[in-house]
Amino acid sequence: MKRFLLTALIIICTCLCLLPANAITDANTDSDKYKITLQEAIDMALAGNIELQEQRKNLGISQNDIKAANALKNPQFQSNFLMGKIAKTNSSQFGLTLPVEITKRGARKKVSEAGLSYTENKIKDSEFKLKLKIRMAYFNLLVAKSNLKLMEDRKDLLEDLYDIAKNRPKNNDSYTIDLLQADMKLKKQLIQINRAEANVKTAQYNFNRVLNLENNLTLYDSKDDSLFNQPMLIAKANLPSYEMLENTAFENRYDIKMAQAKILKAKRNISVVTKQRIPDVYVSGGYAFAHDGTPGAYVGAGFEIPSLYLYTPEIKTAKLEYDKAQLEYNSIINITKNIIHTNYDKFIIAQENVEHYKDIINKSNEILKLSKQRYKKGKAPLTSLIVVEQSHQDILQEYMSALGVYYNSYIDLLQEIGTDNLAEAQNL
Repeated sequence: MKRFLLTALIIICTCLCLLPANAITDANTDSDKYKITLQEAIDMALAGNIELQEQRKNLGISQNDIKAANALKNPQFQSNFLMGKIAKTNSSQFGLTLPVEITKRGARKKVSEAGLSYTENKIKDSEFKLKLKIRMAYFNLLVAKSNLKLMEDRKDLLEDLYDIAKNRPKNNDSYTIDLLQADMKLKKQLIQINRAEANVKTAQYNFNRVLNLENNLTLYDSKDDSLFNQPMLIAKANLPSYEMLENTAFENRYDIKMAQAKILKAKRNISVVTKQRIPDVYVSGGYAFAHDGTPGAYVGAGFEIPSLYLYTPEIKTAKLEYDKAQLEYNSIINITKNIIHTNYDKFIIAQENVEHYKDIINKSNEILKLSKQRYKKGKAPLTSLIVVEQSHQDILQEYMSALGVYYNSYIDLLQEIGTDNLAEAQNL
């Protein structure tokens, strides 16, 4: 047994020695293949999101509804076989009766075509909203990673403070207090880092939940590690005028197109219901034979007389549905105008606040740097430096919150104008 274990150990060591030097590096980078860019995430979701696939099934259903609405009535087989003495003077017969609808099939088909238009725009609306959700989830993941980076950078600073406090003369009156304060701040920061790491995991799971890919065990991550090492996810462009944004919304918003399709469908449905008053025709014909074997044929025709019931309730209901569809459209238009105004102002203010915070952070960095140098030279107490450092961290957190408000207002504005790029509003 010992000889076997020794032989196995020798073989393992030999294999490790023969392993290429970059093999370990390659193994460590396997997880990188799960990191994706924002555009890759959008493309993957548009192709494989389960909820979106479910929505797309409605397209086939609406197409089948058109075929069903245009269907012809099936013929009926009818027979009349006489028995007994009556058969001697009358013929028996069997044949087909064909119902023929008058002007109804075309009207039903047009209603279904309007329904198809509604379904197509609803699918496009779902795709558009999914892209915005992915943008938001991707951004939230980068925010969580950025907060973690801030926590880790702060830990490095607190470690420097601890080392400075530790290396100062021990005969200094504040030596023990400074060392305890620095050690306590450092350990509290480790707790903050653990919380930040948990937030990153949560944001990553939320990102994958929004992707919602079928039969996928891969946990995808953002390609970027934070908001600090890559350009802002919002393209630098002049904000279009309110009038341009409003025109873009009326041109692109899929829910507005859905409301228009709903009006058209309701209008055409009035025609369908009204044409129920037009009588259907029945044409029949077949073979007839007498009791003595004399052959023959028969033909017949008939129609339904709409006298006892004129479909008045259905017609009134169809007209009410049409009025409702018009009111729904008007409501969407009015609300859209109002919300675009609100989000337009919010976006401008958020954009200005982010620029202000950038200037504040630069100045805060300089103050922190000078305060650290003063403490290192013994010209300022540690308490003063801790206050400056805490103020700097508060400013950084406020900056991250301002970025969140900025990006949220950007997404809200995109949703209201129905496009994922503000530059499209300038091209109209």
